[in-house]
Amino acid sequence: MKSKAGADRTDFRGNKMKRITPFAAALLLAGCVSMGTNYDVAAVDRLPVGMTKAEVMGLLGQPNQVVTNADGSERLVWVHSTGSMLGANARSVGLPFGPDGRLTDVPAKVPQ
Repeated sequence: MKSKAGADRTDFRGNKMKRITPFAAALLLAGCVSMGTNYDVAAVDRLPVGMTKAEVMGLLGQPNQVVTNADGSERLVWVHSTGSMLGANARSVGLPFGPDGRLTDVPAKVPQ
């Protein structure tokens, strides 16, 4: 037969863990950060030259930066980064558009 002290200790530890586990999960989630536009990398690989800026933005979302060149061409840049207490990850893509607003080149697919 177990002593009352042993039963109290087991109950105390079990109850304490039940309270700490949701707190720890909330703390870990609060430590997660996401910045930029979370664009679809697979969609970038499927972009054909000649698409309009509006079509590309429809697939990738709003760019984080637009660089306008003297000749009227533009480079639209998408950046997304995530971080947590366990590490960080960042990716970006810059797409060139001619003065007519159409995609002029697509980045080469990087083997993974």
